[in-house]
Amino acid sequence: MKVYSETAIIQEHACGTLAAMALRRPANARAIIDGDGARLILTAMKRHEANVNVQRQGALAVRNIVSRLLMGVHDSGNNSNLTVATDSTAFGSEVTSIRESFLEWGAEDVLRNIAGRNQGSVDEAYAALRDLRCPVSLVKFDAQDLRPQGSSRFKSNVSMGAARTMMFGEQHNSNFRPVFEASEGLEDGVDDAMVTFGA
Repeated sequence: MKVYSETAIIQEHACGTLAAMALRRPANARAIIDGDGARLILTAMKRHEANVNVQRQGALAVRNIVSRLLMGVHDSGNNSNLTVATDSTAFGSEVTSIRESFLEWGAEDVLRNIAGRNQGSVDEAYAALRDLRCPVSLVKFDAQDLRPQGSSRFKSNVSMGAARTMMFGEQHNSNFRPVFEASEGLEDGVDDAMVTFGA
């Protein structure tokens, strides 16, 4: 990552590799932190702010690293021997150092203002900010939200509609109809099927 810092494809794959290495492997996540991984990931994201793949992989790497370490899960080398930290004093300072290692390199700004602006990395940026314990919410804007209230035309002096907060993972169902309408011929079709297939 240091040698080819200007090559987006290498930065993308390096961030993706770090993300995969840290996934469910707290010992690997700790090694990445100790090896200056926070700085390298965030530097790649800053240098390649227009590359959505670098943003997505970088946000995934941040999320995977902090999600296990901030939960207090420690790994002794294999997945079957995971234990939760019980010493709250040691754990509290560990949480602070992990968060600080990312936040001092500008993780919150990068995730909000660079990765969060790209449609292809907004979910990953949201998850990383959430796991860094930064205040965050998703906002959904529909065409109706942008239409001036009381008018069918856009005017600059008319107040805009307010967008509602969208919950993480919520998706818009464009086929949903809020009004129930009985289908014509449905009962006849069911009756015919019962006669044909013998129910």
